[in-house]
Amino acid sequence: MLSRKSLYILIGVVLITLIISGCGEATPGGLYVWIDVPQDGVSFTELQPVIVKGHATGRGEISRIELYVEGELWRSVDDPEIVDDLARFEFEWLPPELGAYTLEAIAYNREDNASQRDETTIFFGLTPTPVITLPPVISITPPLTETPTPVPPGEASVHFWADPESIGAGDCTYIHWTAENVQRVVLGGIEQPFEGVFEVCLCEGETYSLHVTYLDDSEQTFYVNIDVVGSCEEEDNDPPPAPVLASPADGASLSCALSTINFSWSPVSDESGISEYQLEVARHLSGKDWIQVPGSVFTGITGTSKIVGVDCYDYRWRVRAVDGASNTGPWSSYWYFEMLLQ
Repeated sequence: MLSRKSLYILIGVVLITLIISGCGEATPGGLYVWIDVPQDGVSFTELQPVIVKGHATGRGEISRIELYVEGELWRSVDDPEIVDDLARFEFEWLPPELGAYTLEAIAYNREDNASQRDETTIFFGLTPTPVITLPPVISITPPLTETPTPVPPGEASVHFWADPESIGAGDCTYIHWTAENVQRVVLGGIEQPFEGVFEVCLCEGETYSLHVTYLDDSEQTFYVNIDVVGSCEEEDNDPPPAPVLASPADGASLSCALSTINFSWSPVSDESGISEYQLEVARHLSGKDWIQVPGSVFTGITGTSKIVGVDCYDYRWRVRAVDGASNTGPWSSYWYFEMLLQ
């Protein structure tokens, strides 16, 4: 018969063996993928488009990310965008009808190794039924009249936050986390210590996730949303150049039989684009002052020509451009022409 000390040692070996056998195998190539949004279990009262957004990382370059809806391939992203060593994806998805849908993501590297699937279930017009997962019950009855009482581990505690949560474009913030009585925490696809902080500097809003595995092998993901105000793009304060005039030519003599003239010029370029051209046309008789024709200055011209009514006068005209940032460029030089009786 075993002594009491030998039996306690046997019980410890059995428990350790059970715990080790319950752990999953390492992901081939150290690949990780996770769906940041929508969060698992979120419910919508009606059909509406949702943003599906997430990240992937691992040893070796991420070459492809596959997204599934109800087990069917929905999107395959080849050579996804890499930002801060994280491959990113973001799509809009509209469910075909009310119901519950499971979305899944898998990442692949250049050797075509696949990560484990990350999934999230969302509901449209339904109320999700909470699922309670209980840890397995291990029952060992030693041949003793007295059974030692095990001491339960401390209660798990996880905190994940940003300080500050809102920043101006180009500014920085700090992501913090602490975890107690858990197996592991994963941030950015990499296993982390149970307490840490890192700095991020952003030009647009971002969501970060902390994946936690508890002592009973259950898992939970925590999220932090960083709000970014403004834009990192530099403001355009430079006006566009003056257009080059084309027709009617400078010094031209035209017939008074014409009732309209098509004024035209060459297009100009600007980093903010051109929102409109403006045309000024003026007339005068000999010895008189120049007078704007009715409607001049003509604005809101999106092309490079404008038809204007004319009469038997001498005319001068010029053009300027306005860019997409509302910067008004200089006028071109005046061109002159005359309308002659024939």
